[in-house]
Amino acid sequence: MKKILVLLLVLLVCVSGAFAQISEEERASINSLFSEWDTDHTPGAAYAIVKDGVLAANGFGMANLEYDVPITANTVFHIASESKQYVDYCIVLLAQEGKLSLDDDIRKYLPWVPDFGETITINHLIHHTSGLRDQWQLLAISGTRIDDVIKQDQILNLVKNQKRLNFSPGEKHLYCNTGYTLLGEIVKEVSGVSLREYCDSVIFKPLGMTNTHFHDNYKEVVKNRAYSYSQKDSVTYENAILSYSTIGATSLFTTVMDEALWLMNYNNPVVGNKATVEQMMERGILNSGDTLNYAFGLSIEKYKGFNRIGHGGADAGYRTYTCRFPEENLGIVVFSNLGTFNPVIVAQKIADILLGIAETKEEPEAKNNPAEIPAMNVENYRANLGHYKNDGIGVRFELKEDQQSILLLMSGEEPQKLNIIENNRFNVFGGTVTLDMLDVNSINATLGGGTYKFVKYEPYSSDISELRSYEGKFFNDETETYYSIVMEDNTLMLDHLKYGKVELIPVNENQFASPHWWMGKINFIRNEQNEITGFEINDGRVHHLFFQKQ
Repeated sequence: MKKILVLLLVLLVCVSGAFAQISEEERASINSLFSEWDTDHTPGAAYAIVKDGVLAANGFGMANLEYDVPITANTVFHIASESKQYVDYCIVLLAQEGKLSLDDDIRKYLPWVPDFGETITINHLIHHTSGLRDQWQLLAISGTRIDDVIKQDQILNLVKNQKRLNFSPGEKHLYCNTGYTLLGEIVKEVSGVSLREYCDSVIFKPLGMTNTHFHDNYKEVVKNRAYSYSQKDSVTYENAILSYSTIGATSLFTTVMDEALWLMNYNNPVVGNKATVEQMMERGILNSGDTLNYAFGLSIEKYKGFNRIGHGGADAGYRTYTCRFPEENLGIVVFSNLGTFNPVIVAQKIADILLGIAETKEEPEAKNNPAEIPAMNVENYRANLGHYKNDGIGVRFELKEDQQSILLLMSGEEPQKLNIIENNRFNVFGGTVTLDMLDVNSINATLGGGTYKFVKYEPYSSDISELRSYEGKFFNDETETYYSIVMEDNTLMLDHLKYGKVELIPVNENQFASPHWWMGKINFIRNEQNEITGFEINDGRVHHLFFQKQ
């Protein structure tokens, strides 16, 4: 009880404005990082900092644009995949009590999970090495939009229907939200109460996290809640709907203040003990013996020479990131309710300020004023025109000349004009994507905090009669959904009752690409007579999902 009072006293000191270990200059520099969102007409963000036991916190922008509700350090956010470490902590606590083993077969607790002929352990779920297909991609394939109401039973029923794994357990690391939904169910089975109830009694109340819960009912009213937004253009925002009643992989509701208490628990455990924390830092090991950077819902990595332990989250318009620099006793929490906000970059800049790291050169920004944009000499880039692909993320686009400009063409998107930033560097999609032309055959695209290499390719060409052989209606019993492939205006189209028609782009005789993120690569299967019998989805976090031609 004494430890809890100390933690709460630290919070009280913070709210009163005393920041003993963070100077006024540092605090001003940190607040300036949020100046773009420090308005009364945009979504925004909140942060909290734990350094040497002292907390600093602030909020910027609006939690609700319709009612002009500002974001504060006590605003409640949905923190998406940051929820995972809490589930793992529950699992470790139960293991320490002898109620389960991390090496147990998950079917010991969830016998309704299909027997795939290979053992999936709790450890496999924790480290994303189970081989299970990802729930969000399966739901999207089934016709469930991410902004639909999504309930726990829907996901569990999908798991029950699965006939195959992506790969043998322990063979690879492939991020899998399904595993964490199942971990939440294991906590429920072993403890005898729901994940929400267990966390509330064992973690949240003991730590004084009074504004935190696993949100298992999308209809529930939550006071001081931040709503979720996407950016339509430079001045307009739209609601990014999130109606989840599923927990484990996601759906923890909390504040930056409460999350700060959670970070303090890693340094000085009130819930659990030193062995609990040490277990949380144990990285996964593949069957090959290779060690992962992924521990128990936490990524362990280096940042500019410092050890960093953290995890991020993204659902709808919520963007979250929390990390610790254990040797420096520094913790950083950044939450936002805007889909274009990058909390990782902001958290890194906060770390730079507090760790005394020299400021790195900013990337040049695209110029919005047409008079300021350097003149485009298409002749200099004509050799770069053509078709590009990245099979890893299933994305393809074309660069095409158009009246002394270069257009980026991508199925399902409006043509985008490339704005030159500097030699061989361009900005596109309203500044959210940067293209670096490495040479005449490859381009680096930077988006969402990641960089992806695209290589030039020659698109597969086929005549109309050949394209007609792909037409038909296709059914998958694991997701209980149909897709149709039809010809329309001499173009092959993929049609779904809910998503409508999109163009299929031929890659080779048996592979086509679609603009859907959940099925970017479609591989057609043929019999001995070379007739198409169906197609497989082999993309992202779902592989070998077969659709039978009807």
